[in-house]
Amino acid sequence: MEAQTTIPLVDTNIIPDRNAGLGSLLWDLQNPQDPDRDEPPLLDSAFAFIDVGVSRAKAAIALKTLLARDLKIDVDYVATELPDAVPYANVTLLGVGAEKIRGHLSRMSPSKKTTYAVTDWHYVVDRTGKVASVAYSYNHYGNEVWEAYFMGRRFLYAGERVAFSDPELDEMLAPTVVKIEAMIDLERKRDSDPSRPGPSWDGYGMEKNPLEAGLAEFGITLQKTGVPQRIKNRQNVLFLGNVLNQYPQDEQARELDRIAANMQEGDIVIVQVDEVETAFIEVLHVKKQGSRKTRARVRWINTKTLEVQMPVRGPGSWRPIRMKPEVERMVSRLVECLVRKVSFPEGHQKDYWVLAHQYISHVFATYFRALPVEAILRIAVREALWRLPSQGKYGFLGRIYEMRDFNPPTSETMSRLQAIIDEAFGRPAPEGN
Repeated sequence: MEAQTTIPLVDTNIIPDRNAGLGSLLWDLQNPQDPDRDEPPLLDSAFAFIDVGVSRAKAAIALKTLLARDLKIDVDYVATELPDAVPYANVTLLGVGAEKIRGHLSRMSPSKKTTYAVTDWHYVVDRTGKVASVAYSYNHYGNEVWEAYFMGRRFLYAGERVAFSDPELDEMLAPTVVKIEAMIDLERKRDSDPSRPGPSWDGYGMEKNPLEAGLAEFGITLQKTGVPQRIKNRQNVLFLGNVLNQYPQDEQARELDRIAANMQEGDIVIVQVDEVETAFIEVLHVKKQGSRKTRARVRWINTKTLEVQMPVRGPGSWRPIRMKPEVERMVSRLVECLVRKVSFPEGHQKDYWVLAHQYISHVFATYFRALPVEAILRIAVREALWRLPSQGKYGFLGRIYEMRDFNPPTSETMSRLQAIIDEAFGRPAPEGN
C-alpha cells in the first residue's frame, strides 16, 4: 500500500455549488415530505453543523448563508481543518509578472478536458512558512471555482492521487517563491519579536491567516483538528465533503470511524463524494446499541442522476425516488417563462433558449437533493437568474429581473420572482405579471 504523505492531500476543486444541495437535504430532514413516515423528523429545528475539511472560507460562507439567511434555519455553524492544512498566508503578486502567470494558468489544466480564463490567483504559504501551492479561480456557470497547483507534489483529482507538474510554470514561479519565503521568514520573526524589522511587501499583497480570518468575519468558528469536537446541547450534523476520498478505499471506513468518534446518539453524519463515476451523498443516523454506537443509513443520493434511496417500513426495504424528471420539468418551465418575456433578434431565439437552459439546468441540478419544495425552489430560481450572463451577446438575460441588484430584495422584485416560481410549479400567474 502506498504510504500516506506527511503533507495532507486536498481536493483540487473548491466549488460552493457542490454544497448547495445540502440546503434541500437538511430542509427535508427537518420537514419530511414522505407520507409513509410516521416517525418524528430526523433533524431538530435547531442544530449544530460541523463542516469538516474547509480548505477555503468562501465555500463554508456560501453554505452558511444558504442555511441561515436564505432558509432561516437555526444553525450553529463550525468548520474544521487539519492543523497542517491551515495556511499561514496568501501572497498575491502584483504587476506585469502576475498577468503573465495568470495567462499561463489559463492555458493549463491537469484534466486536459477543460480550458478556462483564470480570474484570480495567489501563492498559498503553509504554517512552516513554505509556499505549498498556487491557488487560482475561474468562472463556471456563474460560480467561482478554485483549483490548486501543488508545486510539484501529489494531489487529489477526481478522487485519485495524481502527480502533475508544469516545468514552464515552475520556472516562472521559482524566483518569486524564493523571495516570498524569505519575506515570510522575516514576517514570522517579527511576529515573535515585534522589535525586529519586518519585510517590505512592495510588489506583493499579503493576507495573514486567510482561512481563520475569512471564517471569523462571517461568524464561523474554526477547529484545527482531525477529530471534530462535538457542539454541546444541540443535535450535531457532521458533514464530510470530499474528505474520505483522500484515503485509499480500504481505509475509508476506519477514517470515518475516527473522524466521527465524538458524535453521539441522535447525531447525523453526511458523507459527500464528488467527481467520481458515481457521485453521491450518504446520510447516516447515529444510534446506540448497548455500549457501542452504530450509524444507520437513512438516505443515499446519486447526485448525477438525482435518484434518492429512502428506507421504508420493513427491514431492509428501500424506495427509490427519481427527482430528475421533476427538476427537468421545472427548468423547462422557467426557461419558457423567460423566453416569453423578452423580444429576440430574428433567428436567435433558439440560441438564447439553449444558453438559458444550460445555466438553469446546472444550478437546479446542484440545489435539489430531495423532492422540490417552494422554499428551495425560490432560492434556486433566484440563483439561476443571478448566474445568467450580464454582459456580451446574451447579457440581457441576466438583467431581466435585476437579480444582481437586490440585497435585500425589493417587494417588486420578490413579486416578479414569485410569479416565476408560480409558473415553475405549474400554477397560473396572477394577472398583470
